[in-house]
Amino acid sequence: MKEIRDMWGEPGGKDLYFVASMTDYYYLETLTSTAITHVYQDGMKLKVLGKNIRTFKPGVPFNIQVSVSFFDALKLACLVS
Repeated sequence: MKEIRDMWGEPGGKDLYFVASMTDYYYLETLTSTAITHVYQDGMKLKVLGKNIRTFKPGVPFNIQVSVSFFDALKLACLVS
């Protein structure tokens, strides 16, 4: 990962495309293969549920629901009731 970070920066949230070639000198063949992988970011994602909040008045209480998950959509265990 250090080499990837040095060349292209932080890979979180990006697709990485790899190409590998191997030459077999006994059969005089060169085989090429490709691979694509998506690197998820560390941390959590917050999503506000329900309607869009249009106005906010300081001092006036309101209720809000928030969905918390990892970037790969894996849900967190409930720690707060």
